[in-house]
Amino acid sequence: MSNSITLKLRCLGAQMACLALAILSISLVPSATFAQQTGISDSENKPVAEHIEDPSAADPFGRGTPRGSYIGFLRATEEFDYETAAQYLDLRNLPLPAKEMDGAVLAEQLNFVIERAFWVDVGMLSDNPKGLAADGLPSHRDELATVDTEDGSLTLLTQRVPGEEGYHVWKVSNATIGQVPELYDRYRYHPWTEQVRERFPGRGGFLGVETFKWVIMLIVGLVALPLMWLTLRGLAVLLSPGKSPLRNDIRKLLCRPVLGLIMVLLMGYTLIDLGVGATLQAAGEAKTITLIMIAWLLFGLIDLARAWRREYFISKGRTDAAVLGRPFANALKLLALLIIALTWLSNIGVNITTLLAGLGIGGVAVALALQKPIEDLFGAVTLYSQRSVTTGDFIRYAGQLGEVEEIGLRVTSIRTQGNTILAVPNSRLAYADVENISQRQRIWYQPLIRLRVDTSPEQIREIVAQTRNLLGTDDRVLKDILRVQFRDFGEYAIEIKVHTYIGTTDFGEYLEIAEELNMAILEIVHDQGASLALPNRGGRAV
Repeated sequence: MSNSITLKLRCLGAQMACLALAILSISLVPSATFAQQTGISDSENKPVAEHIEDPSAADPFGRGTPRGSYIGFLRATEEFDYETAAQYLDLRNLPLPAKEMDGAVLAEQLNFVIERAFWVDVGMLSDNPKGLAADGLPSHRDELATVDTEDGSLTLLTQRVPGEEGYHVWKVSNATIGQVPELYDRYRYHPWTEQVRERFPGRGGFLGVETFKWVIMLIVGLVALPLMWLTLRGLAVLLSPGKSPLRNDIRKLLCRPVLGLIMVLLMGYTLIDLGVGATLQAAGEAKTITLIMIAWLLFGLIDLARAWRREYFISKGRTDAAVLGRPFANALKLLALLIIALTWLSNIGVNITTLLAGLGIGGVAVALALQKPIEDLFGAVTLYSQRSVTTGDFIRYAGQLGEVEEIGLRVTSIRTQGNTILAVPNSRLAYADVENISQRQRIWYQPLIRLRVDTSPEQIREIVAQTRNLLGTDDRVLKDILRVQFRDFGEYAIEIKVHTYIGTTDFGEYLEIAEELNMAILEIVHDQGASLALPNRGGRAV
């Protein structure tokens, strides 16, 4: 048992390792989107002479506008180049202790606060060399972000200052830089996190995230993985006690997609709490990995619902109803995948309005082309849900008697008494008048005894009494409705009507019982010296 658990944990560990690699690889996709949204590209800092409206636009660091300056700062910190990042800070007239600190250290600490405390929407920053005009601040200052502290809200600013070549550039204001050491201490890591950080003294990393953060994320994942696996495995046992046929399906759902989603959320939260840069911030907004895991979870839920439905119908003896499980499950999976894909496109900034309009027009065209098949499919749903007919039923449809052999997605096959197959579209059968002979609880026995017109009243009384006694003493005849009556004077015969039920639903058995009863009634008629009226060639009874 222990070897089995160890092997499964190793398999799960391998899966999580693959998942971690997938996180890294897929996270690269939104980075391009982030570059498009924010303007971080190799050409961002290159001056374009024909578009210069202000001398500051020629700044080699791209600090001509508040947006360009902040993007340049993000680029430098993503590359762990804090010396360059310091060029985007106004280091003049700083208060203590910031005045005694190196510019690169201040840039690193400011980046730390940004990653841990807030995120700046680059699109909201001004792209005008003169900044925002109606923001309620002095013309040389623009708001960068607002941070909530114990003492209230703290507004971080950028300001327009003289550059090295005489023109003006935008930098993070010295008033904001003066607050950085205090903010850094406020958002400092837990001591054990700092210990891990100290073991990776270099500034290297991946996707703008320091190496020690990736290491902590993996440690959290490796510790949480077996604990979560054991918890979910135990939950699966509680949800499917005994020898439940759904135990394997529930276990697969909990120990695969549910476990995967929990691990992705846990590891993602750990990384975000440690602080991530612009690239992974954009990846987090796209929610690529999370949406993939949600899609996997939805697929698992659909499969579990399909398995539950299959077991339910099998327990009811309706094994044929499982035929609808697979196509409907696939249709639901396709719909879930479409919703997930549209959500992801919206998250990465794609305008899906036009796409949805195109899908709507295409959907109408497809619906028109598939109108009849869709009607037949919904007809099958009606037949299975209403259970008007099921496989094996003996029915009368359009004057034809036959046995239902199969209810498919489009047509129902009926084997007629002539041993031919009648294929009826489900949309037609679902809404037609169908007599389901197999659903009867008993079979009506109603022979009409036609006696000659010269039969005497005494003979009629004896025939009625003895026939009633015959049926009343036969255990195969139901007694709740039993009538034998001299009904009418026919045009060419005297008519005695029998009305009762035979206690069987087997038509073959009914025929045998009815034959015995008919022979007994015929003997009663003959014993009384009477005879049945038969039409002559001219249609008159004799």
